[in-house]
Amino acid sequence: MSRHALLTAASFLFPLAAAFLILGAFSLIKGKKALAGSISVGVAVFAAALFMPLEEALRFHFFSSVMTVVLGAIGFLIAFIFVKNSKLGPWNQKNITIKKNIEKAEQDRLMLKKESDELEKETVRTVRTYGVVKGLGEALSWEEMAPHMDFAVQNCMGFRDYALYLAEDGSELIKKLSRGSKLAEAPAGSVSPKPAWHAVSNENYLEIPIRKGEQVIAMLWLRSAPGAAVDKAQVMNEAAEVADELVMGLEKARLFSSLERLSRYDGLTGVYRRQVFNDRIHEEIRRSKSFRTNFSVLICDLDHFKNINDTYGHQAGDEVLKRVGKILKESIYETDFVARYGGEEFVILFPQADPQGVLRKAEAIRQRIEMEKFVFGWNQITVTTSIGISHYPANGTDPETLLSISDKALYVAKESGRNRVVDSSQIW
Repeated sequence: MSRHALLTAASFLFPLAAAFLILGAFSLIKGKKALAGSISVGVAVFAAALFMPLEEALRFHFFSSVMTVVLGAIGFLIAFIFVKNSKLGPWNQKNITIKKNIEKAEQDRLMLKKESDELEKETVRTVRTYGVVKGLGEALSWEEMAPHMDFAVQNCMGFRDYALYLAEDGSELIKKLSRGSKLAEAPAGSVSPKPAWHAVSNENYLEIPIRKGEQVIAMLWLRSAPGAAVDKAQVMNEAAEVADELVMGLEKARLFSSLERLSRYDGLTGVYRRQVFNDRIHEEIRRSKSFRTNFSVLICDLDHFKNINDTYGHQAGDEVLKRVGKILKESIYETDFVARYGGEEFVILFPQADPQGVLRKAEAIRQRIEMEKFVFGWNQITVTTSIGISHYPANGTDPETLLSISDKALYVAKESGRNRVVDSSQIW
């Protein structure tokens, strides 16, 4: 390349190199270090390559010119940045303040939304609880109260499966209502003094005692949904708050339960009343007709019971009836049915029973009563019973006929010496 061409190129590239050096410095100030380095180094090296062949006088001349341009540009750039920052400083401060205010407003909005959601949730729970309490107060029977209890537990407390225990006969808790399959039984014994979680067979249960004053009137046994991730403390507190609102309704439920028990069970013997048996035998006849099954009816009469009352007093007679009622309940299955028929007579219904099996069961009951020892003062006595049996449909298809046949068999047992079992097949 000729000296003139080289000089011309150098004259053009030195100012260009100065400009790119200034651009590199500006990029460095703005934080773009990679861009600043690549521009500055690349152009400076290329310019230096053209600068080196020049004569020393020309080098000094061009170097002085370039440095003057660079220093002037840098001074201008520094002055420009200073003036810009001095004018934009207040605006930057205002911008920072506005950003902080926006962030605070967003935090306040989120907090208000959370409080609003919690208030809405509490309102919904309160309205639902009020509906439950109102429904329990308006119910006139336990059957009418049960759906309201389901709603209270499942919709207000958030539990699907549960059991309700009511305190009857003083302090004994009896399961009155149960929802859900394979629900574990509540721990036997005393009720926890306050709500508590229990782990039973890899499942979580919440026990909530319900008190009226110091007296435990009921207990809720709630099963948590399997695999549900819940805040146990929060769930327990919310459920306990709802339960506290149910005190009056559950007190009413206890009353209904007691009245139902008194109306269905004989107060002395603890077995069902005769009217309940009348309803049950009609139901059993309908079932047997529909499914073509059979059942048997026993009438048990205590022998010489009047002599016990006359000799030892009516209190002794009541004790005998009470003990016999207990023996009969212990001697039958859950599917069987025993009731007090009147005075010293009891009636037992055996659904879907084989006649020969019923005969053996009746004989076992007779022997069990005969073996029982009754002590009154210094006297120990033995009580015997006579039993008559009839069968559906062999002896009849209506309650009156069946009971009449059982009564005839019982009469034969009495006439044959008492303390024996007579089947209807033996009197024809």
